[in-house]
Amino acid sequence: MEASFVVQPWIATRTINDYCNLCFQARDSGSFIPCKRAMSMSYNSLLASLRMDANPAFGDLMKRLEDAKESCLSTKTPNERCHEKMQSTLGGALQLFDRMLEDYKNRYTAIQNRITPIAHM
Repeated sequence: MEASFVVQPWIATRTINDYCNLCFQARDSGSFIPCKRAMSMSYNSLLASLRMDANPAFGDLMKRLEDAKESCLSTKTPNERCHEKMQSTLGGALQLFDRMLEDYKNRYTAIQNRITPIAHM
């Protein structure tokens, strides 16, 4: 169960990163608005899951994500600076989630190694 709280934000961040790249490529076409809507849904899902967790590392991350969302998703057409800001913010989020996943894997492995097999009679 705990793993889902670690994996879900990682998946949402990867999805947002993909949407960000696609939306930036489509910024001059008619598919930009639907792309931006899809990205907003993923973004809101990520922010909601971060608000539910009491991890202090999420405070700064949420501020940076909300700032990037306000400055980039609210613009009519994103520019290079906005895209770089979004990519930088999402990259930092992915690094944080990667560290959390690695920590979770290490703890899970340690627990598995401590469990002794039950002797059958």
